[in-house]
Amino acid sequence: MSNNQITDQVITLLGGKENLRGIENCMTRVRIEVKDVTKCDLDALRKVDSVLGVVVDDHNIQVVVGPGKSKRIAMDISERTGIRCIEVDEAEIRKRENRKKNDTPAKRLMKTVAKIFIPIIPAFIACGLMVAIYESGYVFFPGFEETNFGKILGTIAYSVFNVLPIIVGYNAAKEFGGTPILGAVLASILTAASITGVNLFGIVECVAGRGGVISVMVVAGLGAQLEKRLARVIPDFLDTFLRPLIMIFVMTFAGLLVLQPVCGFISETIGQFVHYIIYNVPFLAGLATLVYLPLVMTGMHHGLIAVNAQLISDFGVTYLLPVTCMAGAGQVGAAFYIYLKTKNARLKKTCRNALPVGMLGIGEPLMWGVTIPLGKPFLASCLGGAVGGSSMAMMHVAAKIPELSGLQLSLITTSPVKYLIGVAISYAAGFAFAAILGFEDPEE
Repeated sequence: MSNNQITDQVITLLGGKENLRGIENCMTRVRIEVKDVTKCDLDALRKVDSVLGVVVDDHNIQVVVGPGKSKRIAMDISERTGIRCIEVDEAEIRKRENRKKNDTPAKRLMKTVAKIFIPIIPAFIACGLMVAIYESGYVFFPGFEETNFGKILGTIAYSVFNVLPIIVGYNAAKEFGGTPILGAVLASILTAASITGVNLFGIVECVAGRGGVISVMVVAGLGAQLEKRLARVIPDFLDTFLRPLIMIFVMTFAGLLVLQPVCGFISETIGQFVHYIIYNVPFLAGLATLVYLPLVMTGMHHGLIAVNAQLISDFGVTYLLPVTCMAGAGQVGAAFYIYLKTKNARLKKTCRNALPVGMLGIGEPLMWGVTIPLGKPFLASCLGGAVGGSSMAMMHVAAKIPELSGLQLSLITTSPVKYLIGVAISYAAGFAFAAILGFEDPEE
């Protein structure tokens, strides 16, 4: 069936040109806004030759016809109806649709957790790189850590971890709608050395910092909810005095008696589970890498910063971060294969521009501009990353900070050489899976 015939069928089956009010075309589909969906014969449209699929989103009808063909059909519909055709970025559209589809209560909670830690990322990076410089100093120059300069560098290197619970408490209260400074106060109470050994009512023996940032986040978040409820019942003239007093008092004892022990148990269980996988069945660690890119699609991946921060608090390092970082490396390998094989100038340019930043751990340009629109390369990225993640676990590579990725993370791992070997394995595996699965090269 010719493009003209397809255009005729699309216009007719969508209720005629009078029923159309907007046209957009992207890499693989024509997006048509209709006035009345009931006038559309969608079942017949799905049976039209060369129509690969029909997606309905309220009044927006998406007719999937494949790369190249979508632009020609969209232009034909525009010429016949007089409606201006707009070319849109399919990657950005899919990104928006994916976020809408994944807007569930559980995922909104994970995004809130991510927002608590995202503002801290620059400090993790700065202090993490300083850790690399400081530790290199005393490795190559024995006694360096005892010099005045070495003491200053050491203070800088580990400073973010000293104040991390306070920052998390502040951000958590803010994100959950409470008073940020009260969240910071709760964090300081839960981590105060003076509470260690205190026996509460013969039920709990307190331990400073039990549950780490997880317990701080939970207590500050619940404290914010308590604040909002108190605001509804306390008279305005007493609110300034009673609300913070009651919230701090209640949440302190709730935290020490219940929430800290529970969160401590959870964090210890997570740590033991990660260590069991790393040291007993490391090949299974690749499963965490396999699902990491889908987490990035929803923005939920930043929620893992809390887990990595807790692992560092409990064990001094995190084995999870190097494993999950291999997802991005697998995508680099898959994208490099596409760069070598594609004949589409626009796609080649996108790969060329996005590959360097992908190697530095910023994978979104490759994800939304290359692998997701092409489909199979995204799967190849996940599989390649899983191979690299398993190899990283088998080599027992750990990171000393909870957030960083790409080649530069090698500077803050327990073994930079092994980390780079894991990256190379991920590149190669992503490339190989992309070659095996192939991809449909879009027309110019």
